[in-house]
Amino acid sequence: MTFSVHSMAAVNSALQHMSMLQRESAAVHTRIATGLKVGSASDNGTVWAMAHGMRADNESRGSALTSMDLGIGVVETALAASEGISDLMVEMHGKLVAATDTTLDEQSWRSLMTDFIELGNQAQRLAENASFNDLNLLESGGEDLSVLIGSTPGQTLTIAAEDLTDGGGIFDAGLAANLPQSDNAIVTTQPTSADVTAFESSMSDVTASVSRLGVGLKSLEIQKTLLVKQIDVTEAGIGNLVDADLGRDSARLQALRVREELGVQALEIANRAPRVILNFFQ
Repeated sequence: MTFSVHSMAAVNSALQHMSMLQRESAAVHTRIATGLKVGSASDNGTVWAMAHGMRADNESRGSALTSMDLGIGVVETALAASEGISDLMVEMHGKLVAATDTTLDEQSWRSLMTDFIELGNQAQRLAENASFNDLNLLESGGEDLSVLIGSTPGQTLTIAAEDLTDGGGIFDAGLAANLPQSDNAIVTTQPTSADVTAFESSMSDVTASVSRLGVGLKSLEIQKTLLVKQIDVTEAGIGNLVDADLGRDSARLQALRVREELGVQALEIANRAPRVILNFFQ
């Protein structure tokens, strides 16, 4: 064994070991305090970049989820109104068929047509009031609804507008002027079976419109379920990449404390070694 009061290799080695233990202990303390094993790019640049990109995707999905919630509200409102219009058309059909009875006097069939017009007016009010967030798929001039369903701008789902105003191409009361009307003055002659046939064609068109809105709503709900699942899975994936294992880190911290205590003892021993030289001069 070489004794020296200059190099003190054992002391330096013990100091280096203590410094290493302190760095490890500080890192474990940071992981426990933050709950993250990768809190910044300096911890692990590759993992941090991956997690950062996944967080960005989830932020975009969050925006898409908001868009889908609004879109679902618009379509649900339009669907409820269109179903109401379809129900009113069933009643209108009954009034119109009854009004074609040639045994009725003019006052009777005109009374039936007054009911027909009032029901049609109600249907038009439903179309006009089917707004959600100032968006209406049933009014005249309504625009198609484009809903963001993914993390990129190109991922959209379009729900077509369904103009259910009288004369708009789907709903057609078959009268001389478009509804709403205040009275039956626009009815100049008793309706015929041809009028009934034309109205039944419009009923079929409205039924198809209701069906399209229902399919659109179902598609949005399916896409929302998928989007929420993607957000949850991505969050779990980020956690697997960057979250600290607190149970393991707690056990590691206990082990480091024991090693530090042993390191302190080793340093004390190393510091005592050069003093042995004094014994040589006694």
